[in-house]
Amino acid sequence: MSAVTKSWRVPQEASGQSVRDFLQKRAYFSRQLIKRVKAAGRIDINRQPASLKQNVACDEQVTVHFPDEVAGDNLRPEEGPLTICYEDEDVIVIDKPSSVPVVPSPHHRDSSIASRLLHHYEKHGLSNTVHIVTRLDRETSGLMIAAKHAYSHRLLTLEQRKIERFYTALIKGKLKQEEGVIETPIARKAGSIVERTTCLDGKPSKTLYEVQERHEETTLVRLKLETGRTHQIRVHMASIGHPLVGDTLYGEAEDLAWSGQALHCHQLAFDHPWTGKPMSFTSAIPDEWSRYTNEG
Repeated sequence: MSAVTKSWRVPQEASGQSVRDFLQKRAYFSRQLIKRVKAAGRIDINRQPASLKQNVACDEQVTVHFPDEVAGDNLRPEEGPLTICYEDEDVIVIDKPSSVPVVPSPHHRDSSIASRLLHHYEKHGLSNTVHIVTRLDRETSGLMIAAKHAYSHRLLTLEQRKIERFYTALIKGKLKQEEGVIETPIARKAGSIVERTTCLDGKPSKTLYEVQERHEETTLVRLKLETGRTHQIRVHMASIGHPLVGDTLYGEAEDLAWSGQALHCHQLAFDHPWTGKPMSFTSAIPDEWSRYTNEG
């Protein structure tokens, strides 16, 4: 028996379709996922083994037993702190601290959220591997979501499964406008594999911001991403003359009480990939920011 099993009742309008067409058109399976199920999983119709070519009829129950998953060679389980805000068989929501990468890289082989997740799965006897849905920069804190299996990941990344992300940032200087929209395109900076920049021929990018508090030398803002470009908030705020506190890549070096830039994903909202239920989670900004938000 596989670790993950999902079932669907065939509606009248889908009667006569092949199992393959039903899974692609009604259950939003990708071709790759269907191949994986065919190779190592199982498909039943009314609890009897079925082939992808077999036709379905109204009110029949189609059940897919997904194959167990195997983690890639570059990811190994590693015990470490993991703040879990929510978990079920399909999704897991994490509150990530700053200074911890989401996934290991050639330059950072130390502990990551992905390696800690893998340890968490193994500890609970789950054959899941890691499917990151929303990433955060190494030095950014806050809420992120991972899918517990390949099918959940597929549903969460479809265009109609929009995930809303809301951030709080502490930026340098006093931002004059109460709210605004930044839509300058973003591209990789010439000669760099890490740094991004605003330019007319970059990828369309959109960030909404609203001032929360103004302090002597900083401004606390809330932001919403309409697109998901690398370093988008950091690049956009720096482009209008207000880089994030602690952001040495797009601002200046300074003595901070914490590692990384003052950027925190404080709210994550999405429709559950299986039940469709609206889900929303919140997270308070790090205590270390009080050095700047309690001025005077």
